[in-house]
Amino acid sequence: MSYEADILSLPENRVTQCTILNRVNRFVVAVMINGEVLRVHINNTGRLADVIVKGKTGYCIRLERPRKLLYRLFAVEYSGGYAVIDTQLQEKAFMNAVEMDLVPWLKNCSIAGRNPRILGEVFDFALKCSTGQGIVETKSAVLMSPEGYAMYPDCPTERGRRHIRKLIEYTVAGGLALLVFIAALPNAKGFKPNAEADPELAKLVKRAVIAGVNVKSIGLAYNPEDFTVYMYNPDLPVLIE
Repeated sequence: MSYEADILSLPENRVTQCTILNRVNRFVVAVMINGEVLRVHINNTGRLADVIVKGKTGYCIRLERPRKLLYRLFAVEYSGGYAVIDTQLQEKAFMNAVEMDLVPWLKNCSIAGRNPRILGEVFDFALKCSTGQGIVETKSAVLMSPEGYAMYPDCPTERGRRHIRKLIEYTVAGGLALLVFIAALPNAKGFKPNAEADPELAKLVKRAVIAGVNVKSIGLAYNPEDFTVYMYNPDLPVLIE
């Protein structure tokens, strides 16, 4: 695994290695930490069927303000490295990469705010560019095709379809919209929509490209040796079939 840009460092004293046991429900995973079985939080609601697998090594971060659960699972071994399954960390890493001027297709842009409500829908980021303002919606692609492409989604997602429809509407009305698939797993050679999991969404992504939505992808992975999320490719090829 080749690491290119250090974009998000995690506090070493809050990170601990774990072993995956099983997924309890959408938001809870059972893990083993130092010989003790614990339930930990997970904020990625994808199925992650080939990621959350018994016996895999993962990494948990101790929550600063824990409620019922002390830890959140944020990374799991996958494809020769460690996938970043924590969607909050994915978004933070993307934001850092933009602010550090490491994303070539956003060279003249900066993050202007979080969670803007546009056309009745909440998106991830407001964007300020030299050419005007825009919006960004990121999607977590933590599934690898047999050919080595990161894919989204791994299950049907009405929310994902709704976001893309609104991005198309916003673009057609003259706005600047970006749909960014965060390939948060190591060694992806590109990104493509997962038509098998959600055929309608795959068609919507194609419509978005035709409408002028900027559809992009970046590659992220976690390096446990220095507790850091790295960006290994700021502009992964996007395959639209």
